[in-house]
Amino acid sequence: MWHKITGGLAFFVLAIIAVFALQNLEPVEFSFLGWSTSVSKIAVILGTYVLGMLTGWRMVSLIKNRFKKQDRAPAEK
Repeated sequence: MWHKITGGLAFFVLAIIAVFALQNLEPVEFSFLGWSTSVSKIAVILGTYVLGMLTGWRMVSLIKNRFKKQDRAPAEK
């Protein structure tokens, strides 16, 4: 039963993403440090999303590693 629910939910999410992408195909001008190009709006949105995910994932891993190092440090007497 859960396969049907998760499969249906995955299909629904993919359908929403596809509609969103199709409605945001028009090009936008993108400039950075004198470099300029024209890309589709969906590429900018998805690129920003992916960069944010990677940055957040890296920050969480840095914080986890810091706490692990503190837990392994010998107690001071």
